[in-house]
This record gives sequence, structure tokens and C-alpha cells, in this order.
Amino acid sequence: MRSDIVTRALAAAGALAATPGALAAQGGGSGIFSLDVGLAIWTWVLFLLTLGILAWKVFPMIAGGLEERRERIQGAIDEAREEREKARALLEEQKEELAEARREAREIIEEGREAGERLREEILEEARQQQEEMMKRARRELEQERQKLRDELRREAIEVSIAAAERLLRERLDEERDRELVHDYLSELA
Repeated sequence: MRSDIVTRALAAAGALAATPGALAAQGGGSGIFSLDVGLAIWTWVLFLLTLGILAWKVFPMIAGGLEERRERIQGAIDEAREEREKARALLEEQKEELAEARREAREIIEEGREAGERLREEILEEARQQQEEMMKRARRELEQERQKLRDELRREAIEVSIAAAERLLRERLDEERDRELVHDYLSELA
């Protein structure tokens, strides 16, 4: 039915188009500066009819294509925005992980430094204790040696005294002779 209307409208337009030419031929004048009301009406009718057909068939297809293109572009923009946000989030996550790794590395270094310091202190303390023990042992041994020497000296002094007394008793001469005898004996010991 619509195509029938379009066909009739085109036929009428064709008839009107032929009419000004026929009128100009009959009147013998130039139609350039003359105003033909019928032609103007039919031009408007054809213009509106063409506009209606365009609005009915072509404009919806153009609008649909434009809408589809707008949606594709908007989708690409949204996807790019999402990718940018993901990239930003990933960058932040990696920055945080890097900061965490640096913090852990500092902690490990600090723990190693502290462990080394503790080990050094333990070794120094152990060395001090060993040194003190060695000094105590050396003092004890020295004191024991000193005590032995004292005991030995006493024993020898006692033996010397007994030997001197024995000689004095054997030779019991006089006081001067006793002194000489003790001096001789002491010089023999030296």
C-alpha cells in the first residue's frame, strides 16, 4: 500500500514537472523569473514526500548505525578506562609489594646485624670467661707453686738448722768456732 502511494506521488510529480515546460512553451516567455505556484506546491509535496521516505526508511538505519557506533566507541572508552584502572591498581599493588620487599629486606639485614652483634658479644663474653678462668687457674697454680716453694724452703731451712745444730753439737767447741761453722755451712749451701 505504501509503495502504491509512493508510485502515485512520483507519477504526479512527473506530470507537474511536465506542466511548467508546457506552459512556458505555450506562453512563449522565459520561465526563469516567473513564479509558478503549482510548481512550488508540487516541489514542496515531493520534498516532504522524500523527507517522509527518508525519515521512514533511511534515517532509522543511519540513526541505528550511529547508535551502534556510539555504543562501540563508548564500550571501547569504558574498556580502556577499566584497563587503565586495572593497570593503576596493578601498579599500586606492585609498588606496595616492592615497598614490602624493601621493608622485609631491611628487617632481614637488621636481624642479621643484630644476630652478628649478639654472636660477637657472646664470643667476647665467652673469651672473657675463659680468660678469667685461665687467670684464676694460673693464680691457683702460682699460689700452689709458691706454697710448695715455701714448704720446701721451710723444710730446707729446718734441715739446715738441724744439720747446723748437729754439727754444732758434735764439735761443740766454742762460740767463735760455732759461728765459723755456721758461716761455712751457709757458704756451702750458696
